[in-house]
Amino acid sequence: MTINKQEVKLFEPYAVGNLVVYVTGPDRGSVIEADCRWELNTTLDSCDCCTFRWRSRRDPDFKCRHMLALRQVLGLD
Repeated sequence: MTINKQEVKLFEPYAVGNLVVYVTGPDRGSVIEADCRWELNTTLDSCDCCTFRWRSRRDPDFKCRHMLALRQVLGLD
């Protein structure tokens, strides 16, 4: 899969700060905190994390750091 001239391979780990992103589709991935085994299902529009679930109720445009990391790996930010 090629996005913004960057070769992104499915199910390969990409480090973004203290997060590890595994792209699982063109608009989704699994994001794991470096010090945690909890795998978050993340898309460009949603995330399983508590921060997104609570903050997006007040601000529908809110993007958590997991979503931002996925966007960075996909070359969208």
